[in-house]
Amino acid sequence: MNFLKETIIDQPIHRVWEVLGHQFGEAYRWASSLIYSESYGTPVLEGATCSNRACDTTQGKIKEVLRKIDHDHHILTYEVMEGFPFFVDTAINTWSLTPKGNQTIVTMNTVVKMKGLMGSVMTPLMKMQMNKLLSEALEDFQYYLEHEGQPHPRKQKQLEKMAAKVA
Repeated sequence: MNFLKETIIDQPIHRVWEVLGHQFGEAYRWASSLIYSESYGTPVLEGATCSNRACDTTQGKIKEVLRKIDHDHHILTYEVMEGFPFFVDTAINTWSLTPKGNQTIVTMNTVVKMKGLMGSVMTPLMKMQMNKLLSEALEDFQYYLEHEGQPHPRKQKQLEKMAAKVA
């Protein structure tokens, strides 16, 4: 399955790249699907600040490995290594940024490969879930950047709910 999502963010590319490329481990600040995330591991890619990211998501825990980071061309690729259901073989997500005047075109290309009979059976449901998840992630990212680091109302509601549980 291939998912291609795109949006235009009303911010210059250097501001968008700062969040995407330099704050890889801090995606929980803007992504409503993430409860918490943090980077870890000695960087193996030139220009990277880490090699992995661990995430507590609304669906469980996942671990990702950074596959590519290109600061000059504003490209970031990571692969989910742990946490997807057994019928998912691989999931690789590539974000790329393109300047458009004082705005930035953000493209997200996600490739998910299913495996086995169960993968075939689950493909329609997985496609529906991934479409929703990826669309929301891009919307969250855009909102965060266009509203001075304020999370999307969906994320804000999640934060308030978590704070209420702690209190």
